[in-house]
Amino acid sequence: MAILAVNAGSSSLKFSLHPLQDGQVQPFVLSGNIQGLEPHGTPEMSWTYLGKKHAEALVVSADSSPFATALQGVRALVQRLEAAPDIQAVAHRLVHGGGVFTESVLVTPEILDKLASFNSLAPLHQPHNLEGIRQFQAAFPELPQIACFDTAFHASMPEVDYAFALPRSLQDQGVRRYGFHGLSYQYIMSVLQEHTIRGRGRVVMAHLGNGASLCAALAGSSVATTMGFSALDGLMMGTQQRAGCRGLAVFAGAGLDPRANGKPALQTKRFAGCLRNFCGYAQAARGRQRERTACD
Repeated sequence: MAILAVNAGSSSLKFSLHPLQDGQVQPFVLSGNIQGLEPHGTPEMSWTYLGKKHAEALVVSADSSPFATALQGVRALVQRLEAAPDIQAVAHRLVHGGGVFTESVLVTPEILDKLASFNSLAPLHQPHNLEGIRQFQAAFPELPQIACFDTAFHASMPEVDYAFALPRSLQDQGVRRYGFHGLSYQYIMSVLQEHTIRGRGRVVMAHLGNGASLCAALAGSSVATTMGFSALDGLMMGTQQRAGCRGLAVFAGAGLDPRANGKPALQTKRFAGCLRNFCGYAQAARGRQRERTACD
């Protein structure tokens, strides 16, 4: 028996298969990624099984879509892999659970409707995550679908840390600090506590990728995080600016749109994309003042 964990985006699908042993989820035996799922895209699936890497193109029929083809490809892959465990449930990563969902939940039609009400809080991610659930329900109708939330780990933050200095009426409408990357932090914390007793004390964690944030935890629970109402606040990221003066945003005509992901931040600072490129770029930038300043 196994859990299929998936992360559905606008043009890609990441997946991994985790065996179950004595009710505990084990490290993955299969992991993969399917690119090219945008409309009229050409899906290509790459995966690693038992340490060996593979890749193949997926053919989209006239009566199908790239995403539906990808799901059928995943199902066929698991079925044909020798000794692959049977899937018992599908676990989905969702960016936003609002202030309502503070732990993983079995997806029902009512749950889907409630989650769709949070689309405006994460317009670049939530709609694609929910469409992924719907597609998996159609492709795997016999399997329970479980929603896991990036915001849930931060539900333990005290009000003094998640509340903004704004009228209470706005907080009642959902204007508050949510925090993100919670699934990543939850995993880091669980592994850290297995290896050192210090994981049960004061811990500062960093999630560094194309998106980046920090989280402070106490006794295994989040007490503060750099991301706020949206995923735009906090650290400078690959395509997202860090917090700045609101007056500057007005002056630049940028507004405060939560969809404001584009060219600023690290790409403007002259090293593009993921922070994994940072060290090499910083080394190469020595002696060039503008690039050195960007790295600093």
